[in-house]
Amino acid sequence: MSLYESAKNLLKAEYEMHRALKFPNPQYAAYIEEKWRHSWQVAGAGNLILKNEPYFQGRDSAFLEKAKTAVLLHDIYRFREARLKFEENKQIDHGLCAAALLKDMPEFNDVLIWLSVKHHGHMIEELYADAEYQALPEGQLKEDVRHIAFLVRDADKIANWQILTNEFDNMRLVWLPFPDDFSEKQASIPSVLWADFCHCKVSDGKFKESNAASLLATFCWLFDINYYSSIVFCKRLNLFEKFYNIFRLVHIHPEKLEQIKQVTREYLFASWAQRGETAC
Repeated sequence: MSLYESAKNLLKAEYEMHRALKFPNPQYAAYIEEKWRHSWQVAGAGNLILKNEPYFQGRDSAFLEKAKTAVLLHDIYRFREARLKFEENKQIDHGLCAAALLKDMPEFNDVLIWLSVKHHGHMIEELYADAEYQALPEGQLKEDVRHIAFLVRDADKIANWQILTNEFDNMRLVWLPFPDDFSEKQASIPSVLWADFCHCKVSDGKFKESNAASLLATFCWLFDINYYSSIVFCKRLNLFEKFYNIFRLVHIHPEKLEQIKQVTREYLFASWAQRGETAC
């Protein structure tokens, strides 16, 4: 059995085991189903990046299969995370737990897989500061880990944005801190988050004060996109315009929304237009 087939079997087993559990809170079932679908959407986005990004061109099939496996299994611990949350009210770091799980499984105990997964939900500086990453010798292996980590991070963002914007009515249970409240008070944005956005920074805070805050923090992931292919993919899926529509649903003031659009356009132009094709 190929490595990727083993990865698919592991993902399916984790999903089916946790889907069979019953909790009275409807968020549990919604979360499990979303993470199952999300994993496959991330795999699809990852495949597109792999086919179009120069770093991965001409690489051997074994390397590419490891990259695809890291992408598919990036959220393998999300199912256990949900159970622990609803069963024991326990919070865990699914990336760190996933890395530990994969290291304990001989077929997936490859630094290209587990280390690329380990910090996919953190600020990128946490990967660079990781002792296991720093211990890698300078050269091809370390560069490969870094680029597969970029691949996982980009594909994860694209898939999250896609399901959030395309299926907002269903996904609000998963994504919004107040999914049943669409009053104007949900349009508030903390000043620190707004400053981060205006300075094109990924916010390292967990903003749950309002629906608008949670959504803008998610939109700030734009500033952590690593590959030009990822930006092109977002544009082809019309994800930026769809996100603006979601901001309207949570009653962000039109003037504020125009500022969001302007910051986005300027960032895309400054960061990506020099690649030879406008991304904005």
